Amino acid sequence: MKQLYKRFLSIIVLMGAILLILQFVFAFVNTFLSLDKMVTSTATSLLASTNSEIKENVNQHFERMMRIGNQIATDDQFVSYSRTNTKLNRGDQAQKELTLGRTLGEYTALDDFCDCAVVFKDGTTLGQVDAKTAEAFKGEELYKVFSDLSDRDSQNFLTGHGTDYSRIYYSKMINPSSIVVISILRESLEPLFYDAEENFNMTMHISTPDHRIIYSGDENEMASGKLTDDLAQAIENSSHLSIELKGNVISSDACVNGWRVTSTIPEDALNSDNHTLRTIYLIISAFVMIVTIVLVTLLCLQTKKRLEEFEKIEESLDEYTDIKDINLNG
Repeated sequence: MKQLYKRFLSIIVLMGAILLILQFVFAFVNTFLSLDKMVTSTATSLLASTNSEIKENVNQHFERMMRIGNQIATDDQFVSYSRTNTKLNRGDQAQKELTLGRTLGEYTALDDFCDCAVVFKDGTTLGQVDAKTAEAFKGEELYKVFSDLSDRDSQNFLTGHGTDYSRIYYSKMINPSSIVVISILRESLEPLFYDAEENFNMTMHISTPDHRIIYSGDENEMASGKLTDDLAQAIENSSHLSIELKGNVISSDACVNGWRVTSTIPEDALNSDNHTLRTIYLIISAFVMIVTIVLVTLLCLQTKKRLEEFEKIEESLDEYTDIKDINLNG
């Protein structure tokens, strides 16, 4: 019976130690799995908000180009004039173009455009044409490229002529023989991305509807010129998207011209602090479990020792009783 009692006590102590260890393991798994999900969910929400804000800032540049282009394309002074089909004498024509040139110059100065010009059907221009644009589009090619582009609804943006993505162009038909062309430097958009990329460890992209990359914070992606197939497929046909894809948190928004601003953050980067906390927690948990096991072992040894002492006392009492009985009976 005594041996059974000792075994029972040892089992109770052992079960307590096992339950304590299991509690630590459960707390570890539950806490950090929940923490990862919470961090990812919060990051997805913040990324969506940040990406949407950057998209609005990018839209301001695009809308400004569209606004000025539409103003010129609907201005009667420009609509009624064509260098290739005019009945004005040379003096009146020169005066007319001087007036129109001043208007174009004001738009250029106010909005800091690289190009702000009217391109005529014969390839001649009126207004400011950047040297790089003039070099890229020779003669009538300038009119041909942008007049064809202007047939595409209201999304009359172009970039990547050849391999040059340094200019972003917007064009609008004025009349059958003239077109307005406006451009900005892609570099004017890049500061919008630098702070976000640096502060939030994200990669920003601007891409066209056919997924050509206009800008990417990843040099390898910029060199490839196209979004990855997985990313392109994920963001296609959606004005706003926030998802997790192959270890990345992704947010994407469509701009007013159909181009997209997309942000990606690796989940590993989001949970890097959690990994450190995990390590610390594991060390602490291991220390606590070792101390617990040592204490339980000492408790078992002490309990066993006390039981053995009680047994000796009990045996001594039994011997004393036996001797007493002998003396009394003798």
